[in-house]
Amino acid sequence: MPTVLEWNATVDPSEFVRQVRETLAAGSAVVLPGDVGYVVLLNPAGADAATRLSAATDAPPALLAWGPDDPAGFGLTAPTAARRLMSRAWPAPLSVALPAEGFSPPADWSDEIRDRISGGGSVRFRCPDHPVFDAVTPALAGSPTLVADTFLPAAGAVAGRLGDAAGLVVAAGERPADGRPTVVRVDFGGLRVVEPGLFSDDELRKLAARMILFVCTGNTCRSPLAEGLAKKLLADRLGCPVGELPARGLWVLSAGVAAYGGGPATAESADVAAELGVDLGAHRSRPVNPQLLAAADDVIAMTRAHADALAARYPGLGPAVRLLADPDDLDDPIGGDLAVYRDCAGAILRHLERFIPEWVET
Repeated sequence: MPTVLEWNATVDPSEFVRQVRETLAAGSAVVLPGDVGYVVLLNPAGADAATRLSAATDAPPALLAWGPDDPAGFGLTAPTAARRLMSRAWPAPLSVALPAEGFSPPADWSDEIRDRISGGGSVRFRCPDHPVFDAVTPALAGSPTLVADTFLPAAGAVAGRLGDAAGLVVAAGERPADGRPTVVRVDFGGLRVVEPGLFSDDELRKLAARMILFVCTGNTCRSPLAEGLAKKLLADRLGCPVGELPARGLWVLSAGVAAYGGGPATAESADVAAELGVDLGAHRSRPVNPQLLAAADDVIAMTRAHADALAARYPGLGPAVRLLADPDDLDDPIGGDLAVYRDCAGAILRHLERFIPEWVET
């Protein structure tokens, strides 16, 4: 009989994690709550791993992963779009499938396990969306683990399916099991949804896009203007509406190092933007945070002081910050009249022209 535990997010997970590790090391299966029913974790090097995997599911298994560096441990290179999805989207009902060329699993894996993982020409990576994985996945780093979706809503049903193979069952009540994870294959030619699921295509393509982040102080004047004008220039260059930019691989945002969040653009910024064909009516200020900075591919600051603030507050996080008007600062128009704001917008447009070819061509 397996050990059965009730999931409790308020309890120190260290003991629970220890049992997960020991159960997997012994070759037994671990049943955990997931985002589309319960999932089964297995040690791919276990003596009966193939048999136990077949008992859990007939669907292709995935390798449990926490972030974009994990595929390298199996000899695989994750393209930029895959790395973005693995860092921005997970945990989620989403499997990222990479081409199997170069797949180099440990020597103690059976041929059957290797074939189950890579037989379809790709290797899937998965990080299910349930708080249990916030504790489990980092703790299993360096210990390759299979994750198999059972699509069963009850822990007991999964344990019954596994029989003696189940060593540990973590129950968290009934789990929704009607949907399926989206499976996206990513190679250096782009991404393609091979199995539609709960993760929408629009969200998928936005999270796989190049994220460009403009930063100023309060996110009500300069950076909203830079965001809006950059979107217009990029859309014009690509010949598409602004709303289609994420699907074309470009996600443009702005934030402030001293923004409170939720405030509109200043009236002068909105008026000048409208003169240039940009609508800032829906803009709401947001503060810079570590998640946003870490997810960005390009961070463009309005002044050296903004760049220094980011470096001091978030050392080593995110890409190298560049200045929009390098080597100069872009003056803050706050408190000025429309003429001052027009000058600011004109300067932003001139400096953006240096960046647009880079963002469109890569």
